[in-house]
Amino acid sequence: MIAGSVMGKLLTPSLALAAAALVLIPAPKAVGDEVDLTTSDSGLITGTVGGTAFVTRSDTMPAGRGVFDPFLSLNKNGGIERAYNTGNGLFLDAQVPASNTDLHMRDLAIITDPAPGVTGSFYGFELNANETGNGNINRLLSIDNIRIYTSPTDNVASVGDTESALDSLGKLRFALNEGLKDANGNYIIDNWIKIDSTLGSTSGSGSSDMTVYIPTDAFGDADKDDLVYFYNLNGVHESADAGTEANAGPEYWRAIQGTDVSTVPDGGNTLALMSSALVALGFVAGRRKMMNNA
Repeated sequence: MIAGSVMGKLLTPSLALAAAALVLIPAPKAVGDEVDLTTSDSGLITGTVGGTAFVTRSDTMPAGRGVFDPFLSLNKNGGIERAYNTGNGLFLDAQVPASNTDLHMRDLAIITDPAPGVTGSFYGFELNANETGNGNINRLLSIDNIRIYTSPTDNVASVGDTESALDSLGKLRFALNEGLKDANGNYIIDNWIKIDSTLGSTSGSGSSDMTVYIPTDAFGDADKDDLVYFYNLNGVHESADAGTEANAGPEYWRAIQGTDVSTVPDGGNTLALMSSALVALGFVAGRRKMMNNA
């Protein structure tokens, strides 16, 4: 259980009351289908497969290769980058063989109630974005698709560098967007996340930048020994949002382990959310008491 779990439980005396509080005080979500972590500390975004994910800034240090223990690294300096993890080679824009490995369900830690007002069980995947430094517009990056598959067998040979064959990797458990490309060959990027790689303790690869929490329910009947394939697409929003293309060095993804301690650096937003929710709950309780005494 990560920091904030106890506070999350205090916020939810019952699921019904918690739901009511969250309706009254929405979680900090960006406009439309975009979660903008350059202005918000966290947000909710609904995938087209696998339900609603919780996204938050992160600031794990150190986060360089060798201590961050990534399962996927990808890089396309100055453009769009996409890749998926496997220990059987480097495909698409995957880089650094030692940082592209097989991942299994047993490697994923169950994280309960990752923040006040966000309840349930999740698996966490943390991104260390290696973009350019402070003051440079290219410090930004768009996370344009995440697709997660599980399979009891290694199906990489049927995909390789053929991005359109990704669904052959296994059973699709989570997808940020519906499909990969439209009929015109353009990436489908309606849902996306915007990050600033300099908002943490360091720029570049010195500290992590974002964690996405996927509901454990999305993985259904997956076996602990099943392979987990994680596909990531970045940088497509450059044409509509300047500076969000992929630049500089590789991006790294790791699975949050049971020994990891993650916090939500929100500048007090979640505390404010919790206080407001408790006030709302008190208001509801007061109204009920007045009605009972009438």
